Amino acid sequence: MKPRLSVVVPVHNVEDHLEDCLRSVAGQSVGDIEVVLVDDGSTDGSTAIAKSFAAHDRRFRYVRRPNGGPGAARNTGVRHTTPDVPYLAFVDSDDVVVHDGYARMLASLESTGSDLATGNVWQLTEQGRQQARQYHWLTGSRARTHIGRDPRLLADRVAWNKVFRRSFWDRHAFAFPEGRLSEDIPVTIPAHYLAGSVDVLHEHVHYWRVREGSIARRRTDVKGVRDRIAACEQVSAFLAGRGGVANGGARRRYDLSCLRDDFVYFLDGLPMGGPEYREAFMADAGAFLDRMERMDGAAGRTGPWPMSSRCRCGSSGSW
Repeated sequence: MKPRLSVVVPVHNVEDHLEDCLRSVAGQSVGDIEVVLVDDGSTDGSTAIAKSFAAHDRRFRYVRRPNGGPGAARNTGVRHTTPDVPYLAFVDSDDVVVHDGYARMLASLESTGSDLATGNVWQLTEQGRQQARQYHWLTGSRARTHIGRDPRLLADRVAWNKVFRRSFWDRHAFAFPEGRLSEDIPVTIPAHYLAGSVDVLHEHVHYWRVREGSIARRRTDVKGVRDRIAACEQVSAFLAGRGGVANGGARRRYDLSCLRDDFVYFLDGLPMGGPEYREAFMADAGAFLDRMERMDGAAGRTGPWPMSSRCRCGSSGSW
């Protein structure tokens, strides 16, 4: 059977969760898939698990590469998919796909002709599942919509709850940044803007595993905060180059969403972070705000930014 969907799974040292992830992909209600497992230099039991799936299910293919991070692994996986398979998806190897998640998104895309479909997300913790906070707004499905008409899609910044039309992916030569964290954002937000239309499903299609012991570490990671702000700047620059779209306020809406969602997340980590983290946040967030204020000055807009009073206290101020 010729596959209809290519699924790329980057794998790195996730032996405790990998089997659950791969079983969820193998057990999808749509069976005409190919799955590329990219072992990104694992040093634990992940390699044996991935190889076993590839040996026992002809739909799975195993590829190994030196460790380069999830962006590089995903890009490698795309290169190893079959180019004429019409749809493309990505799964993080500690997550789980809802059993009919792909079937729902594929059916929607085949009905509407949209360029990508995105669905609702469960957050999976040690206490069980709950609605992912980022998707509380997703209470109803919408076919053939667009981020320009529904700015709530600015919160839809991950790659793993989506199916992309492969011709759309190739036409715009999408690729994940390599060697950086927050690699989803510079792909998913431009994809939303470049799409002719997007299907939004309120049904849950994905379980996002949140390993609670790593939350504080991620929130206070120097590379993490620098890479996230860099990702915001990269997308903002993309929107600035979109001519009429940016002139319509898309860039400003996106910048404000970064302040509200991304920056506040790291701002709340300051009490837990050390001096290097604090310095990185203040420098990069300050540069972002300065650039926004210059843009607003040029456009004749005035007024305080949503987090300016919290970001301008100086490196020794109180929060």
